[in-house]
Amino acid sequence: MDRLIDLETGEVLLSRLEVASTFWQRFKGLQFRRPLPLDTGLWLSPCSSLHTCFMRFPIDLVMLDEDMEVVGIRSHVQPWRIILCAQGTKSVIETAGGSKLWIVGQKVTILSGSELSPDDKSFALNTNGVR
Repeated sequence: MDRLIDLETGEVLLSRLEVASTFWQRFKGLQFRRPLPLDTGLWLSPCSSLHTCFMRFPIDLVMLDEDMEVVGIRSHVQPWRIILCAQGTKSVIETAGGSKLWIVGQKVTILSGSELSPDDKSFALNTNGVR
């Protein structure tokens, strides 16, 4: 399972990150699912707008640009909403509502389960922020 890491501090922000990179994975998203645990998220890429139709719980949205920098945040978005993302958004992470304190300008990266521990500051990144 992938993890979301704060690039500056190495802190694990989400210990479980699912990736939705195909049209159907993004379309399904979190529809009909049970609420996410607090340390879990879904990364929709690419994504510049989304909906919360058929969802059962509020979510937080973390909008990322092409450099994996947070460009927008929407907290506690209720089911049955249509969301247009902040300008420059290329992907979005959906998490349980109120699960973390997100900061605009924060840079993140994604490590797969087989990667180095985030405590090892020597990990290298490729150009799109995914190891």
